[in-house]
Amino acid sequence: MADKLKITDVLAKKMDWLTQRQAVLTKNIANSDTLNYVPLDLKDNHFKSLVGRSAPVMAQKSTHAGHLSSNPLHGGNPKAAKSKDLYETSPSGNSVVLEEQMIKMSKTQLDYQAMIRLYKKHQDMFKMALRGPS
Repeated sequence: MADKLKITDVLAKKMDWLTQRQAVLTKNIANSDTLNYVPLDLKDNHFKSLVGRSAPVMAQKSTHAGHLSSNPLHGGNPKAAKSKDLYETSPSGNSVVLEEQMIKMSKTQLDYQAMIRLYKKHQDMFKMALRGPS
């Protein structure tokens, strides 16, 4: 049981990661006019690996010929399977797309606010448990 992560530790780590990502995205936006600047981003696979270790793998199974295939996105078009769209690089060699960076920044802010709400709910739950029955 000691190897299990506490919810507050998980929330704190996620909030720290979101703070670091915000700094990286801010740097990308600040360097949007810098020659040959390539935008950076942080990779977030900690949660995926945490879930992957604890959840059993379940594969989809088609029970009828008329059902959709288990992977409709990759049907017959291998180009559709690309995970990252390639954007044009400006004549200065800069590949920062401001719209993309702003979307990532907004998502990061929303995720941070969600972590704050979860932390507050967790605190409220403890307060309610400590008060006992009224």
